[in-house]
Amino acid sequence: MSVGALIQRQIAALNLTLEEVAEQMMAITGRDTLTRHDVWRWRTDEVTPRFWLPVLAQVLQIDVEELRAAARSRSQHSGSTRTLPAAIAPADETDTVTAYAARELITRDQWNGTIRAARRSLWLYGMAEYRYAMDDAVPAILAEAARACCEIRVLLLDPAFSGIVDIDRDEGNPEGALANRITAALTRFDAMRQVCGPMMAIRVYATPPTTSIVRADDHLIVTPYVRYMAGRSSPTLELRRTSDRGMFDRYTGHFDSAWNRARDWTQ
Repeated sequence: MSVGALIQRQIAALNLTLEEVAEQMMAITGRDTLTRHDVWRWRTDEVTPRFWLPVLAQVLQIDVEELRAAARSRSQHSGSTRTLPAAIAPADETDTVTAYAARELITRDQWNGTIRAARRSLWLYGMAEYRYAMDDAVPAILAEAARACCEIRVLLLDPAFSGIVDIDRDEGNPEGALANRITAALTRFDAMRQVCGPMMAIRVYATPPTTSIVRADDHLIVTPYVRYMAGRSSPTLELRRTSDRGMFDRYTGHFDSAWNRARDWTQ
């Protein structure tokens, strides 16, 4: 039985919600970095909670050795070499990567096709994600994903962030242009959230932006921010997850950290 199956079994047996599992684990450890999404990723075997296994076993009232045995079984089955640093992992352990010289080389059909395929996790993370917000096809795509119980997370730069003026200046925009785009995008995404209900959440972060991420399950499109260059002109990577601790997991780890530090946004 996998770690995810064990978690699912115990959650049902103890009549717990994902939120309750996360809250109890944070109470035991004194940490405040877990969310229901983290527990959901463990339950679906998307990620193995290795560091958290002892406290997870305590909350779920299960022998920690049973969880560890399930985790080891998954490692052996996947052939993952976790004792090796990622930089020297075998060639067949690397994620699939497609590189684009500029983000604008990816067609709109590709962008929409990516999120349309999401069934578990759909993320839109960037400064404004304005093109998604204004695309007439996106509300129906997100509504369909929500009906399929896909968790949708939108994470944008806070339009009140103090450094936003510098970003406009670096990219050659009129002052206030980025804040206006973000505000317009948030308004549109909020309307989508009203339709999607609890499966969709919107947060804003107030730190210097570092990357843009679009996620559909095990598929990412990542644009690292390059100063003095507009996002559409920045080099972009398309990643497909094929291993643990690869590029995909490192970018999703970054997103989780940014999400946990962001604040919920309301109209």
